[in-house]
Amino acid sequence: MIRKVTIFGGIILFILLLLVLGSIYLANRNEELYNDSLMSNYEYDIIIESSSTLQNVTLYLPVPVFENESEVGLEMVNGDYYNKPSNWNLSLEDTEHGLMFKIEAAEIKPVYHSLPVAVPEPEPGSENIEDEVQEEEQIMESNEYSEETPVLKSFDFGTNVRADHMINTRFPVGNESVLLPKYNLRESEEGSEIPLPEHINPEYFDYESLVYAHYDTSHDADVQIFVELDSRNEWWIHGWRYNDYVDRISIQLSGPQEGWVKVEGKLITGDGVYRE
Repeated sequence: MIRKVTIFGGIILFILLLLVLGSIYLANRNEELYNDSLMSNYEYDIIIESSSTLQNVTLYLPVPVFENESEVGLEMVNGDYYNKPSNWNLSLEDTEHGLMFKIEAAEIKPVYHSLPVAVPEPEPGSENIEDEVQEEEQIMESNEYSEETPVLKSFDFGTNVRADHMINTRFPVGNESVLLPKYNLRESEEGSEIPLPEHINPEYFDYESLVYAHYDTSHDADVQIFVELDSRNEWWIHGWRYNDYVDRISIQLSGPQEGWVKVEGKLITGDGVYRE
């Protein structure tokens, strides 16, 4: 009987040892996956939409700044990235409100296009689907609104810059690049529009910023400007995980402009999954 108990105890200890070794291996493997896949990036995007032609355009927009420098802004000026406007002059400019992203253009014309056309099913044996689309069904473009071209296209461009460190996504203000200028930063009463899991607890802030706009245009022109910085850490451990902070401003302008305009900004920090 004692021999049986000893054997049984030995089996239990062996199983426990296997579980401990397996847990150590899994933890080490997860740490290896984390270190191999970890990426930290700043993504900066600008969207400008105008219903009418703008002339003699100068814009100063908030740009990601840390310690009076903007690595992201320099990439916007000097880098080669998606949809970079070839006929706009882009630069960083020290202003009375700090370092900002400057856009100059002699003219910005709106682009309207026709409604999307459903692509027809190819005929049996057809080798080229384009042969099935009639000429009058092709997408049309114009610089003015019309019934044939009712959809206004926005100018959307931006860049992605790799960070050389783990981004502080919980407390970015004072520790990371954020959109500047920033005035009257305060906690927001807004929150997520959808219920979040218990372990995800972002914080929401409102603030005021400034945009400088100078251009000639018609009095009924509507211009919308949207600027966003998404700073993110992401990694793969049996599936992608991330945490980030998102900093954005948006403004709508009407008619000709000449001067500084106040704009509302929003900052969301600590969004996503954290390992600790």
